[in-house]
Amino acid sequence: MDARRRAYIGGILRRGPTEAGYAFFRARRRRRNRADEELELTPGDRLALSGALDLEPADLEANARALETYAAAESWPIESLQWFVPAFHHAAGGGVATLLRLADHLARVHGVANRFSVYDRRDPEVARALSARIAAAHPALAGAPVTPAGAVLPDADAAIATTWTSAFPLVRHRRACAKFFLVQDLEPAFHPAGSLSALLGFAGGLGLPGLVNTPGLADAYRALGSPAMSFRPAVDRERYHPPAGGRPGGGPARVFFYGRPATARNAFGLGLATLRRVKERWGERVEIVCAGEDWSPGQYGVADVLENRGMLESPDAVAELYRSCDIGLVFMLTRHPSYQPLEFMASGVATVTNANPATDWLLRHEDNALLADPLPALVAEQVGRLVEDAGLRARIAAAGAAEVSATTWPEQLERVWGAMTKAGPAFTLERETA
Repeated sequence: MDARRRAYIGGILRRGPTEAGYAFFRARRRRRNRADEELELTPGDRLALSGALDLEPADLEANARALETYAAAESWPIESLQWFVPAFHHAAGGGVATLLRLADHLARVHGVANRFSVYDRRDPEVARALSARIAAAHPALAGAPVTPAGAVLPDADAAIATTWTSAFPLVRHRRACAKFFLVQDLEPAFHPAGSLSALLGFAGGLGLPGLVNTPGLADAYRALGSPAMSFRPAVDRERYHPPAGGRPGGGPARVFFYGRPATARNAFGLGLATLRRVKERWGERVEIVCAGEDWSPGQYGVADVLENRGMLESPDAVAELYRSCDIGLVFMLTRHPSYQPLEFMASGVATVTNANPATDWLLRHEDNALLADPLPALVAEQVGRLVEDAGLRARIAAAGAAEVSATTWPEQLERVWGAMTKAGPAFTLERETA
């Protein structure tokens, strides 16, 4: 390095660390190197390169033998259960809430010793944080071992994957002969065609008996070549219920939209296009409020259309917001209806969503919901019918409430337990839906 270059660098450093940092990043922008190119890999390609989603032939052979042993047994007592779970921040969210609800039920009702492996994080602090979150949400699980990835796991009567990526460590796990896969959505469809969707699709064909959340999703899992049983999700009706005394009349119809721009399957753009049409047509007769993720309406050009409450602080806050609304709009473009329609129905809210053959076991047009093909004009038309017709709103809401009241969590969780222990429904490859 020549004297002139040294003087230049010394002058920058004398201005302090902030200016040094700016100079560094300016130089990086001018002269990209091979490390910069690595950032252009998709997250799926990076995960494929990591080896986390690879299996040796010996793993596949051992897994097949374990599945054969379980399939040949007439019964399968389970006293200990090894879970493979992802790191999570909220114990009350969607699929995490359901897997913990199942573990809690098995602990309280059947005395099962649950153990949790945080398969995607090696940091012991993460495992400790999850242990505290699990215990706070479900006291019956307080004291259940929670270990990071890489920890030695003890023998168990059964083990269970809870996400499609966790199927890979489950297959490598050789200390449980009974293996299950708690399937809560068609995760290969979350990703564009590529490395990750291919690997997750392969996981669906590993033959793991599927404990599948909804009949339509169970058929999609079976189509990949693995046996399944299904259960129907329920709602906590102590939390989600209509307002005491009903909603006050006379004001604008209030529409709730589950708006999550970061989650493609919830069709955020379709939702905004739909609601812009609704607001343009019905103006002051409608009030629109959103929640589910933090974002600014002005950023998307809809500040004059709706209000966004963002990520609400608790499920109770979510339930309270639902009770203040007349109409609920949610899009779900995979094989699970999501929990929003169920929560809308339990809260006395009339539901509007996209037509989806995989969810017609629950959602029936003109009966307990209004459905439309995913075109903004068509969805807006269904929302508008509910804005204009209070009688239709009341009829759809009442049918929805009756629908969700017919299903309870204890009943459905016992159905899952019966399948696992071979005392209930069998795992089959036969379709359940038309």
